[in-house]
Amino acid sequence: MTPSLQTPPSDPEDSLQTVCRLCHGNTLYRFNLQVLRTQQVKYFECQQCKSLQTQTPDWLEQAYSENLASSDSGAGQRTLRNLVVSYFIAKTAGAKNIIDIGGGDGLLCRFLRDYGLNSFVRDKYSRPIYAQQFTDPNFERPDLVLAFEVLEHFAQPLVELEELFNRNSNFYLFSTGIYSGERQDWWYLVPSTGQHVFFYSREAFEMIAEKFNLHLIVKGNLIFLYKDGTLNKLQTLIIQLLMRREISWLLRSVVVLLPAKGVAKDHELEDVVSTKSSISKH
Repeated sequence: MTPSLQTPPSDPEDSLQTVCRLCHGNTLYRFNLQVLRTQQVKYFECQQCKSLQTQTPDWLEQAYSENLASSDSGAGQRTLRNLVVSYFIAKTAGAKNIIDIGGGDGLLCRFLRDYGLNSFVRDKYSRPIYAQQFTDPNFERPDLVLAFEVLEHFAQPLVELEELFNRNSNFYLFSTGIYSGERQDWWYLVPSTGQHVFFYSREAFEMIAEKFNLHLIVKGNLIFLYKDGTLNKLQTLIIQLLMRREISWLLRSVVVLLPAKGVAKDHELEDVVSTKSSISKH
């Protein structure tokens, strides 16, 4: 039986790190790294969920006060892949209303809207310059929740995951590096930014799926969770294929050929909003 995730204690802070911040299993020290080029930080592996995590992070305010986008040279190509996977999974699953959590500059949200999906973006650390008018969803419950390269930033993953799943969506699509015993030279740790503080194992995602009563598909760095009864066998098979890296890259050329009708639609919406704003001022 998969070990269960438990309710966090009232005071989750530890002097260093003896308890996992996800499942509250015992942890073992693995190695030290210099974070933000200034602070020596200990990394621990949970003996229950097999995840890797930093000691309780007290440097996050500093980590997010700096503009570190220049260190993410793969952001553009990753957005293209995320667009392809999100678009075709949404179409396969019949998802229309989408929210992109931690969507950064809003470019993925803009692309999804261009291709006819009712997408909105939320990010507490970034200004969505490409989707500034689409931060407040016009629906109560999303069909699909996206969180690409977000989960590894959760200082208290169980608490923040509960907030994510409280949106009560049918489908969730995440990406993050999957930890499987890597050492301190693992490229995904990125200690220079200080923002990656929790690294989930495959076992951890199985525990998460069980806690929130969801089905789980993991392919590479993509994680898809869905409610029981929302997909048939054919839809599930198609989604598994779409999550394969080689398939998603092949489909990039298909996406760019699709009519971007959402551009004109949102342009008309902007005109309406601008007109109402002008009238209210007078």
